[in-house]
Amino acid sequence: MTKIYNKDAWNPWTNRSIDIPFGTTEQAVGDGEQKLGAEYGVNPMGQNVSYDLDILGEKWEVKKLDSDNSFRLGVEVSSNYRQIINSAIRILDGIIKIEDSLEYSKTADLIKDCIKKIKSTSGSTKTLLINGLRKNEVSSANLDKADKIIELVKTLVITENKKVNLFSSFDGSKTEYDLLTAYQRLSFETISIEEKLLTLDCDIDFYNKLLLTISIGKDLSIFNEKGLKETLNLLVRSIFTDIKLVLVQEEKGYKPITNLNKIYCNRITSGGPRCKVLD
Repeated sequence: MTKIYNKDAWNPWTNRSIDIPFGTTEQAVGDGEQKLGAEYGVNPMGQNVSYDLDILGEKWEVKKLDSDNSFRLGVEVSSNYRQIINSAIRILDGIIKIEDSLEYSKTADLIKDCIKKIKSTSGSTKTLLINGLRKNEVSSANLDKADKIIELVKTLVITENKKVNLFSSFDGSKTEYDLLTAYQRLSFETISIEEKLLTLDCDIDFYNKLLLTISIGKDLSIFNEKGLKETLNLLVRSIFTDIKLVLVQEEKGYKPITNLNKIYCNRITSGGPRCKVLD
């Protein structure tokens, strides 16, 4: 059946589907799928296919909008999503763990401010940020907070890799190390902070940045190019590069989305991203 539809706009239900209820009558078929299929004379593909409808030679993935105009993604993003969230959890944990080791400086104040935010609630949510990430229940306010914290600490970690000569406490031999390795080796030495600064040729602010880098640097690399929120946005958009996202709503009809940049992760719930589409 040939039928022209409006892209990135609501297409009202027509007489083709007037006798088909919006709510599903079949297992493993979502609300709106049967009604949308009737508009084009096709049936839902079923649970053994990675998309919902074959419309005009296109693979359509149907998502019902909830009361807040959002929709949830599940197994489609499971593996990559888990990697992103686990990295975010380890970063926030790593920031908290260095609290008692920080030496007074401007950088220390910035890190302590991050720790204060991690340990406090945001907006109307009563769930702490890390707890929410672990439970896969992250409000929009907490997601914003995590994104801002990660963006801040990205500006504080050390990226230079200068060499440092250390002398063995056993035989006095000299060995060259990269900066982070030298810092780690000095952390086991019973010498004053002043001696460590002298050996590393740095000030106390730089020293705190080294401490932060050792704690979170590896996990932070996943967000080098994009922040947490944008990384999640790119993940959810990637699902619809060869499958068309089609929103359905009982009163409005259906809305095929072609501008993927309008799709974004609004919050996290029930084990995965909950998304919205900008008008």
